[in-house]
Amino acid sequence: MFISDTIKTEVITVTPRLAKQLLEQNTGNRRVSKTNLARVKTAMERNEWVLNGEAIKIAKDGRILDGQHRLHASVDTDTTFDTLIVYGLSDDTQESMDAGKARTASDALAIRGYKSVHSLAAITTAIIKSEQWNIKAAVTTASASYAVTTKQVVDRVEREPGLMDLVRTAVKFPKVGLSGKLAGLLYYVLSEIDAEDTEDFFHKLLSGENLDRGHPALTLRNLLLRLKDERGLKDQSYIAALTIKAWNRYRDGQEVLHLRYAPGGARPEPFPEPH
Repeated sequence: MFISDTIKTEVITVTPRLAKQLLEQNTGNRRVSKTNLARVKTAMERNEWVLNGEAIKIAKDGRILDGQHRLHASVDTDTTFDTLIVYGLSDDTQESMDAGKARTASDALAIRGYKSVHSLAAITTAIIKSEQWNIKAAVTTASASYAVTTKQVVDRVEREPGLMDLVRTAVKFPKVGLSGKLAGLLYYVLSEIDAEDTEDFFHKLLSGENLDRGHPALTLRNLLLRLKDERGLKDQSYIAALTIKAWNRYRDGQEVLHLRYAPGGARPEPFPEPH
């Protein structure tokens, strides 16, 4: 199948059956990336995969040189798609493939003229994940279980221009130990519960001014600053849980002197839900 001594190109329709046949003759290719495969599968399931000039490349002996993630996704999602195919390539051409960086959501936003695209893409992706799964999933880094496509991010930004205002707010919070991505996500989610309380809570967290001992925003601020000064990468789901706990105490009108979250151990604490 597709064995040739001459380089040829054509547009074909790849069915799950054909994709499986192509994969069966595939040897010596790169290990499948779970994260990349999840992204492609999500795009196919959402009917976002279009004929865009990206080719499946096949060597003279029929081996797949490029395109295995698309083929696996077709089989896994039972999806048929049209693609450009190039066959008859020399084996050594694989070394030069994928030398460039894949286009990301931030790249797509930059092309459309948006600013602060890395923060905008990260926050928007987190919001989409929180809506499709939950807040904890939204702050899980590069998990193949929670794939969001570039088109989802771009469509959301273009549909909801207020996200740019959210970015301008969120980027202020790393100085108090809350990442811009997490600040943007939580500000958005909590605003859905009560926009006025959210603005007040985050203002107090950022400034720390005129707050009595035991005020949830002050206790959270002091804890975040202490964690910020400690070395090592901070688990974002842990930081998110602490922030939600402080928010819940604030909403309940309660003081809190110590914030704790114990996700491990014999009796792991469930991830808190904001109210």
